[in-house]
Parts: sequence; structure tokens; C-alpha cells
Amino acid sequence: MEGELATLKLDLMGETRVPRIVNRLLFPNEKIAFALKGIRDIMVFTNIRLLYIDYRQVTGKSVEYATYMFKDVISYSIVTPGFGLDCDSEIVLRFINREVVQMTIDKGHNLDRYLYLTYDLISAVKNNHELQKGVFNASLTARENNEQFFE
Repeated sequence: MEGELATLKLDLMGETRVPRIVNRLLFPNEKIAFALKGIRDIMVFTNIRLLYIDYRQVTGKSVEYATYMFKDVISYSIVTPGFGLDCDSEIVLRFINREVVQMTIDKGHNLDRYLYLTYDLISAVKNNHELQKGVFNASLTARENNEQFFE
């Protein structure tokens, strides 16, 4: 798309745990829905935003944490996998500041769950409605919910 400020392209390979330090970066009552791992990076999906963890340099000791708020999304799309060579799925988010986040999820990694859950998370924030039942366990606090995702 012409006029895009920057495009973040990620190839994600499946669900992962997140470093415990992420707990300090979460907003009050923010709940982690799932986290996907790239080659070196992690994308954490919550009920409010995407939290991108970028391990920099060869040693990975330098880490950048970037936030992409769902309320700032102006358009979003999901592409389901096809047949034959086209077996990957894609999530594309365009933000109000003209940034684009394009995530490709490799085949065979519970694709439908990630695609439709992402769509539901964004829709809930953008349209101010409740998430579908079963996304989060209602009996768990945000802290209890998030505990299952930490290393």
C-alpha cells in the first residue's frame, strides 16, 4: 500500500512461552491470549494490544519491546491457508500511524485458532463488545490467566 510508514514482517512458527519480564510490561487487567514465536522474536497477543519482543544483535542481549494497540488499527485482514504450496496463513494489520504489521503463520500450527482469535481480539476492542466465550477463563484473574504463559 502506498504511503505506508513502515512494515513489520514476521514469520511465526507456533505458540511459545514468554519471558517473565513481560509481566512488568503488561497493563492492569491485561490478559495474554497467546504468544507466537518467530526465529528469534516473539509476538504476544493480549486483549488490548500486540507486544512485539525483538531480540537484537547476535547475542540477543539487547531487546526491543514494541506495542501495537488494537484501538489504533484502521483495517485488518486474515488470510486462511490454501492447498498445495499455499499452506501458510497471514494476518495483516494497518495502523492509524501508517505502520503495517504483517504476520505469516506456518502451516500445521493450529492456524484457525490464531487467525480467528486475533480477529476476535481486534474486533472486541474496535467495536467495544465482549470477546467470544471461551477466549479467557472468566474465573481467572488477569494475573492467574497470564501465569500460564510465562517461562
